[in-house]
Amino acid sequence: MSQGRTGEGFTLVADIPIDAVRATTAGFELEGRGSDQGEYRLELHFDFTVDAKTRKVLGELMSQAEVRVSRRGAVRAGG
Repeated sequence: MSQGRTGEGFTLVADIPIDAVRATTAGFELEGRGSDQGEYRLELHFDFTVDAKTRKVLGELMSQAEVRVSRRGAVRAGG
């Protein structure tokens, strides 16, 4: 994943290539192993109904994604 912008007060927590995507009734679950070797799960929920064709396309797109998790402020050692 390309490096994000710096100087915005955010600290990178993890880069996570997506290994698995599973459709749920309300959205998707994305899973992957981060650059820190930790296992991550991201649950994505929609407040509206997504038809089957759109759900399939979104799932295929997300399976090719990487997720970058950042948080404002410093990240403390050990979590």
